[in-house]
Amino acid sequence: MVGIEKEVLSGVNISELKGVLISNFSDNFRNLPPELVDKIGSLILIFKAIGILFLVYLVFLIVKSILSIIEKRRIKKIYNIVSEMDKKLDILVKKKGKNK
Repeated sequence: MVGIEKEVLSGVNISELKGVLISNFSDNFRNLPPELVDKIGSLILIFKAIGILFLVYLVFLIVKSILSIIEKRRIKKIYNIVSEMDKKLDILVKKKGKNK
């Protein structure tokens, strides 16, 4: 089946096919009733708004992930400092115990 499709499509120029499809679409779009065109226009407006909201959400997620990475680095740094302090306190407690 694939071989037959290759033979059929081998002589077709893709750019010509695009031009024909676009011209057919625009001709059919002009022949639509005005009520339907208004509804399609509203639908396109809704899709644009959804696209804008999606882009804003995507930017929000990127910023949130960057801030999360920075926060995790700070927490790790604080953890290391507290761990060092704990070790030093353990050493001091052991020294005090020996002196008594």
